Amino acid sequence: MFVRAFLEHQINALAKSYDVCIITNLESDKKMLTHLPNNVNIIDLPIKRKISLFADLKALFILILILLKGEFSLVHSASPKAGLITAIAAWVVRIPNRLHTFTGQVWATKEGLSRWLLKFFDKIIVLLNTKILVDSLSQQGFLIKEGVVTKKSSLVLGRGSISGVDISRFHPSKIYKKLIRKQLNIKDDCIVFLFVGRLKREKGVFELIHAFKKVSEQHDNVALLIVGPDEEKLKQELINYLGLIIEIVKFIDFTPTPERYMAASDIFVLPSHREGFGSVIIEAASCGLPSIGSDIYGLSDAIKTNVTGFLVPTGSSESLKETMLELANNNELRNKMGLNARNRAINNFSQDYITLKILQFYKELIKK
Repeated sequence: MFVRAFLEHQINALAKSYDVCIITNLESDKKMLTHLPNNVNIIDLPIKRKISLFADLKALFILILILLKGEFSLVHSASPKAGLITAIAAWVVRIPNRLHTFTGQVWATKEGLSRWLLKFFDKIIVLLNTKILVDSLSQQGFLIKEGVVTKKSSLVLGRGSISGVDISRFHPSKIYKKLIRKQLNIKDDCIVFLFVGRLKREKGVFELIHAFKKVSEQHDNVALLIVGPDEEKLKQELINYLGLIIEIVKFIDFTPTPERYMAASDIFVLPSHREGFGSVIIEAASCGLPSIGSDIYGLSDAIKTNVTGFLVPTGSSESLKETMLELANNNELRNKMGLNARNRAINNFSQDYITLKILQFYKELIKK
């Protein structure tokens, strides 16, 4: 899913000049990557998402054999578990160019031993790789402050983002606005808030629900769309809290077309506790939506505060409520910020621009 959502454009571009191999766990959906170019080699590696010593050692051993056989010029990993296993395997095989992209730190919101251990794993990733990419400037600053990377060992391409946004796909659409609202039984003049992401506590979904319930008590023409898979089985608990206003809250499971729901909405909300960059905010921005996000590293790059949206204190449903009401009640401000957001997405975060940056970076490394 990560490859499909974030790397497809880069892989298509790379495949025109290089032999490309994708190594990932295909257990959940073997058909997810079948649409990639025919000359892209796809290898199934059983990397488990959670820590499992036996399974992780098995995946490491298999990956070492794959890398030995492949004679690769460059290996690039993403995500914490895959990053650690790949860093070790690529170092053992002595791949000349070993890269990893940090897209957020699991340990950023943890304490005690688990924070120390996960942070230690990230330091191992940095030690064994030849270069570290970070998908936002504020995240890079956080990692430097925490002693995980240095300015010299890490790099942010452009203004940040792992893949940029496809502005030809994510754009305002009156057709989808009318169609989706009709399907969900939402009035044309209703102010629609949108959340897109996995239903997880660390995504701030409970703060969002609490804030929206209060917003609905002060504004009689609002709705909330929550789009994404229920990974932590929170949906029923959220529904129970909503009570009678459940009629104006719509839950939509994972969708391959989030842009349709963005086109149907007015304000994007992501009160997350941890993000590496917040690509979904840039996608919403490209659809002309102002955003409200937590004041954390990553989101502070995706949202230009008071220009394309607002940043609120992490975990504060009261501040979130006030900001949601401010945008809901001010049509002029909402439209102005939405226009600013789309222009910023086009000028700084287009998919073509980010792909060009990564291609240039690869070319320079391999040439050396």
